[in-house]
Amino acid sequence: MVRLLLVVMLMAGVTSLRASEQIASNLFVDPPEVLFTIQGSNTIGARLAPELVRDWLMVRGFQQVQIQTTAVENELQVVALHSSGRHVTVNVKAHGSSSGFRALLNDEADMAASSRPIRKRERLALVRYGDLMSASSEFVVGIDGIAVVVHPDNPLQQLTIDQVARIFAGEVSNWSELGGEDHPIVVHARDERSGTWDTFRKLVLGKAYPLTPSAIRFESNAVLSGRVAAERGAIGFVSLNTIGQARALAIASGEARALQPGRLTVATEDYALARRLFLYLPSVHPNAYAQDFMGFAVSQQGQSMVDHVGYISQNVKPLSPVLNDEPIVYREQVDRHYRLSVNFRFYEGKARLDNKALKDIERLALFLKEQPGRLLLVGFAENKGYNPNARLLSRLRARVVRQALIREGVPRAQVDVLGFGAYLALTDQQTDSGKMKNRRVEVWYRPEAGTVAETL
Repeated sequence: MVRLLLVVMLMAGVTSLRASEQIASNLFVDPPEVLFTIQGSNTIGARLAPELVRDWLMVRGFQQVQIQTTAVENELQVVALHSSGRHVTVNVKAHGSSSGFRALLNDEADMAASSRPIRKRERLALVRYGDLMSASSEFVVGIDGIAVVVHPDNPLQQLTIDQVARIFAGEVSNWSELGGEDHPIVVHARDERSGTWDTFRKLVLGKAYPLTPSAIRFESNAVLSGRVAAERGAIGFVSLNTIGQARALAIASGEARALQPGRLTVATEDYALARRLFLYLPSVHPNAYAQDFMGFAVSQQGQSMVDHVGYISQNVKPLSPVLNDEPIVYREQVDRHYRLSVNFRFYEGKARLDNKALKDIERLALFLKEQPGRLLLVGFAENKGYNPNARLLSRLRARVVRQALIREGVPRAQVDVLGFGAYLALTDQQTDSGKMKNRRVEVWYRPEAGTVAETL
């Protein structure tokens, strides 16, 4: 009887093994069911999107999830099997932010990945999908910093945005002109379809500076960074998680303080070249799988993967900032507080929270439930010269954030507000993005006794 039982168990094991082998075989042979397709930014599509998709599939019960390359450069497939034998794939095509919106227009994608905000003409062209700038379509999946990188042996430590612009325009052609070595500057830049290039052009070059014709162009951040690290006179710009063996410079906007792209400065978007990474999903007849994936991507679990990949997640964390040259009245107010890794920003001329801020309200309320304490909301207005209403407006914005937190269940007595007006500008650029960077509410946090807060 015992021998018979062992034979039955052995046969069952062999059958199970053969079934597993058959499933594994099907992973590479059977044509899969395509759940959805993401097209767009290489910054998002090279690693972040595929790994988020992989984790989403695993959470949804799929097994043997694999990220596979294809015959086309910068295109991947995330393939998976369910125990029922269902074979699925998600396509990720990363040829630049503009390609994502074109793919939506041509019905070749279910979701667009972009490392810049959607442009007005793209929004109008895609109106049949709803308003892609609405909170139900535009999602920030993570924060990135565009790092200006040089060879690791380059002695320069920081540059202003204007100096960077003059380098990339070819007006400064030797490092000695900036106090560095007597060595020719070799400019490396991303290609025209890249959202990284589009953001760099907008934040650095603007309308005043064209890119030098001698610039060497790249479709990939990682390849560009590798070339800069190998060439002593080189300079380039890449996404934060692809600095590699190159070295990032501290960047200043005009008279503002030079900041390194780091965890706090990028998370709060204080760093001059911080940027948001977007996913755009049609609100009219969205792909149900893509919609479910989007919910996972912006969740606490999905955002943890953003950190793992090397970008900055939107999960709220208490950090210890270094305060040096800030006004004494400011330092006194935030003394014995942690700076939280979130700033709230507003649409131009209004005290109305932007799409990211609406989601961050939920994240901040959840953080306070898990780590009780008091908040200090410090509002700032954009720098528009002398403005007697700036302090009033900055305080109003801090109160808007408090009211939104109260609606999420945070007790009013737990939140204090201050308005500092048009002070402590992060940038002196008068572009829309520059004004939005200065138009902000900082969040400071004092934990209850016994609460362990994370520090740098």
